[in-house]
Amino acid sequence: MKQEAHIKFRIRAADPALGQQHLLSDSEHDRLAGMHEGARPAFVTARTMLRAELGAYMGLTAAAVPLEQEGAGRISISGFQPGEPPFFSVSHTGAAEAGIAAVATTDATPIGIDIQQVDHVIDWRRVAERRFPERECSLLAAMPPNEGRLLFFTLWAIKEACVKLEDGTLMPYLRGVEVEFGNGQFRLVAPTPRGLETVSIFFHYVPEFELAVACVSRDPVEVFLDCSIEPPTPKPDPLSNTASGP
Repeated sequence: MKQEAHIKFRIRAADPALGQQHLLSDSEHDRLAGMHEGARPAFVTARTMLRAELGAYMGLTAAAVPLEQEGAGRISISGFQPGEPPFFSVSHTGAAEAGIAAVATTDATPIGIDIQQVDHVIDWRRVAERRFPERECSLLAAMPPNEGRLLFFTLWAIKEACVKLEDGTLMPYLRGVEVEFGNGQFRLVAPTPRGLETVSIFFHYVPEFELAVACVSRDPVEVFLDCSIEPPTPKPDPLSNTASGP
């Protein structure tokens, strides 16, 4: 019996020990070495999670998956054409000892994911006024502060997930992706900046970590969320850059 298509969406605490960094490629080690110490655990955790998922799909070891990335652009698999499965997306957030990494994979449809931790310092109302569509701003302005803040970060996560789905850039999507909420679901009010009239939007909130989670797919497909965030014991940054030298 053919297995029903689905999206596998995993969320984990970042490992401050960078325990799986040996699975990274030379180019990923170069990228890692140039990062601020606080960003390294979530990067390594997300990349090694992605390598493990894609390796299982492709019949390769995690280290052998031929990932490519130019600059800050989309991650791709060497030899695979755009629009060819497997489809995947990654996201990470937080500092070295509180980072969180997320990876989603599927062979069914293009996807984008994003995770956002609620920030109690940012002036979210002002950001919404400057970046979000008028309809969303009006809704946020009418809400109590705590509920409005949570909705703001949920909307932001959905918009960033749309950026990754369409390989776009953030600013046009903050205002250009307009969604409304009803009957327990978010849906597009207007087409995305690249013309999608409908998308499937999955969202979730993890209250213990104040984490807004979003997954957007081109076609409707069931999302299997595997969220297990167990903060590890803080450790010093154990970076060991094994990339080849000049």
